[in-house]
Amino acid sequence: MIDIHAHILPGMDDGPSTSEEALEMARIAVANGIGVIVATPHCLNGVYNNWRKEILSACAQFNAELNRHDIPLTVLPGSEVRLSPEIIDALDSGRLMTMNDAGRHITLELPDQFVPGATISFINRLRGRGITPIISHPERNPAIQHNVALLSDIIAAGALSQITAASFTGGFGQGALKCCQRILALRLVDFVASDAHSSKKRPPVLNAPDDRLALLTRKAHIQKMLGETLN
Repeated sequence: MIDIHAHILPGMDDGPSTSEEALEMARIAVANGIGVIVATPHCLNGVYNNWRKEILSACAQFNAELNRHDIPLTVLPGSEVRLSPEIIDALDSGRLMTMNDAGRHITLELPDQFVPGATISFINRLRGRGITPIISHPERNPAIQHNVALLSDIIAAGALSQITAASFTGGFGQGALKCCQRILALRLVDFVASDAHSSKKRPPVLNAPDDRLALLTRKAHIQKMLGETLN
């Protein structure tokens, strides 16, 4: 399986603070059947600004650590970018980390409690630059829980969506669980990811009680998006 959203790079955000914790997360991922993780440190969320140069360096260092410890996991570079007008300038200046540095997709995080009215027009601006945003964990947004049409409009504008595996087990509450079930039934889901932050409270696991989700984690489903052949 491929996990396209996990905070696994040590010391970069609210994920693991040490290499030891990050390595333990990697072991858990491998035991769960995950062979590839896209590392997605936070960016532009008001607390963390992790840019392309730093992420590429941290990713290379962590992959070297994985090799030294004989952990069969590949970590690719990415980021989780909060919706912000600064994204355009960061893209144009080459500072923003796109998924696997392929220049085609970014993981886009909406505000925690609402969906801004300018979201559709902003998606159009990104699409005009050849960037497809992947909306992270929309099922956890109260506005989308109340009105799934908000997500439908975002998808119609050309975005993709990624739900969190733990939402299907009630890990983020009944609102997220019911929203997950609803948007999956409406075929508004493109990927499922762990959004892992630790080895204990939020580990990198993709197990969920719905067989349809397995298709959203498979190599064939994600390989083209990542822009490389995954062995």
